[in-house]
Order: sequence, then C-alpha cells, then structure tokens
Amino acid sequence: MKKLLVSLGIIAAIPFLLYAITILLPITFIKTVDENAELPSITLNGYKFHAETMGDESKPVIIVLHGGPGGDYRNLLPIAPLSDDYRLVFYDQRMTGLSSRKFDATIRLTSFFDDLDAFVDHYGKGRKVTLLGHSWGAMMASGYIGMYPEKIEKIIMIEPGILKPDLSQDFLDSQSGPKFSEYFDLAIVWLNSWRVDVSNDKYAREDYIMSNAYKFLGGKNVHCGDVIPEKFEGWRASRKVLNETVIASANDPDLFAQLDFISDAHKFNGEVLLVGSTCNKVYGAEYQKRHLPFYKSVRLETIADSGHFIFYDQLEASLTVIRAFLNDAPSE
Repeated sequence: MKKLLVSLGIIAAIPFLLYAITILLPITFIKTVDENAELPSITLNGYKFHAETMGDESKPVIIVLHGGPGGDYRNLLPIAPLSDDYRLVFYDQRMTGLSSRKFDATIRLTSFFDDLDAFVDHYGKGRKVTLLGHSWGAMMASGYIGMYPEKIEKIIMIEPGILKPDLSQDFLDSQSGPKFSEYFDLAIVWLNSWRVDVSNDKYAREDYIMSNAYKFLGGKNVHCGDVIPEKFEGWRASRKVLNETVIASANDPDLFAQLDFISDAHKFNGEVLLVGSTCNKVYGAEYQKRHLPFYKSVRLETIADSGHFIFYDQLEASLTVIRAFLNDAPSE
C-alpha cells in the first residue's frame, strides 16, 4: 500500500515537475527581419521593413495599412484575392510586426507619414495609388490624402477611430481594460515574458507581453459577442510604438490635440469609401456617419453581422463591397 501511494505521488508530481522545467527554458520570440533573412523585406528611408507584394506589377497598386498603432499586416492577408486585379503592397510599419527593431529614436506621427510616402513613391512609380487602411491604418490614409492628394487615386477606410479629437470621445470611452477574470491570464503572460531571450533583440520581452495580452485589452462592444474572431492572427505587436503614440497622446494634451487626420481631407478630389460594421457599437457604421461631411466624394457601406475585424467575420461581403468601389470609373 505504501509503495502504491508513493507511486501515485510520483505520477501526480510529474506535471508539476514538467512545468517547473518548462518555466526555466528560454523563449525565443518571433524573429524580425533583423534576424530572419528569409522574411520578405524592403529598405526605404534608411529602414528595413517587413513587406511583401501580391499581384502583377502592371496592375493598379493598392497599399495596405494595418491597424494599431503597433499592430502588423498579418490580419489583413485575407484580402489577398484582390491581387487577381490589383498589385497589393503589405508592410509592417516602422518598429511593428516583423519589421526591424533597430531604431531607438522616438516614434512620431510624422514617421508613419514619411514612410508611407516612400512606399507610395516606390511602388507608384509616378502613378496614383489606392490606400486601403484598417482602424489606425484608416486614420493614416485620411491624414495622408490631406498632405499628398495628388498621389492618391482612391482610399478605403475601414472603421477609423480618432480622426479628430473633438469627434473621438465615444472611441476613447470604449478602450476598457481587462476583466477581473483575465488578470490571472495576464499574470501568466508577464511571468513567461521573463523567459524571453533579449540578447539580440532588446524589444522582444515587451513585444511578447503586448502580443499575448492583446486579446485581454479593450474591445467591449466592438466585436460580435464581445469576442475577437477565433481565427484573428497577428505576428508581433510593438510596445514601443504603443507607448510613444497612443499612451503618449493620452497623457499629453498637446500631443492629443495634434491627432487631426481629417481637417485637410477636403483637398482630396478622389473617391473615399468608409466601411463600418454592425456589431461594433462604438465606432462602427453609425459612428462613421459623423465623418462623411469632411470628404468631397464619399460613400459609407455597412457590413452586417460583423465586428471591427470584418475580414474575419464577413470576408466575401467585405470584398464584394470593396471590389464594387474599386471598379467604379477612376477619378479625373
């Protein structure tokens, strides 16, 4: 009997021993273009971006702008079927996703627009391009057409958040923290982060925390059922970018006052498509109506039974709306 109890005790202890061993093993977090030469990349403005293209070079160019700030373009890859008729350009913005982490200067709003302009010039080759932006990327698209209206054919904006400070209170109110029940999960993420190898990538630990904690942060009344779509995928979020943009602006009234991506939009004569969802009760289709007066030629399309990540909830419906917009006669 005593031997049996000892045997059962050993068997019961095995999972705890395995866990103890596991927590001592280092984590090699997702490598960026700095360490993984197999990743597609391009160097513009003296910086190495993780980037890829889809579609024939002769076709009209669409530059895809992901959300965040601090996200990456992986969750926008479902739009790849558009490459049958267009040349799609995807890139992880500066210090985000799998782009280089060899940049120690402060991230500024001008950094994003300077980089976008470099992509427009490089891939446009003197021709107008179309911008397709999701969330923060939609904000970028709106801001860019006020700066360089002559370089853009059309823009597609999928649920932009803050386009102007005095229009943003509903959006800000939606940015809630984690539920009480999720603090244990966040604690595990934080504990595991200390296993992350930072010998060649000093941002790896903070990015690990951001990437794994994302699903616990905010999102109330934004997604269908208040749950991020199960298939939603991202590579690597950037804590540095979030800190130096969103958090910095939230703590500095002067920086927050600069978040105006719409006042100069009237300079753009091309067509604008705003896309909103029905599950997003905070800055979905209803919220986007307030942005319509700022553009000369604009339409708003609503994707039913979808939340903020519309390409995961209703891909075919979203692509149908986008194709119909793109197939209209080009602007003069």
